[in-house]
Amino acid sequence: MNTSKQNRFFTEGEKVSKAIGILELLCHPETSAVLRCLREWPEAAWVDLLIHTRLDADLLQHRLEMMEQAGLINKEGKEYSPSFSISQSKLRKVSALVR
Repeated sequence: MNTSKQNRFFTEGEKVSKAIGILELLCHPETSAVLRCLREWPEAAWVDLLIHTRLDADLLQHRLEMMEQAGLINKEGKEYSPSFSISQSKLRKVSALVR
């Protein structure tokens, strides 16, 4: 078997696996709440997200960390007062992979 085709298969499989993980993350109501807020306020501070999503602080923090690791959101600013924004390019890539 051609190794370049084999390597490409595993790379594509990894991409699909990551996309599935991101889709699963997107299915959570907490993730949807955060994304809705970020669509309304493109650069929202953590406190704003806490208020508008009405999520528990620990749950919000955990969800934001997961979303950041998945590349769905960008975190900017200082550690004690970060702001978050949607990563449009990542959402486009996931959308393209799903199609």
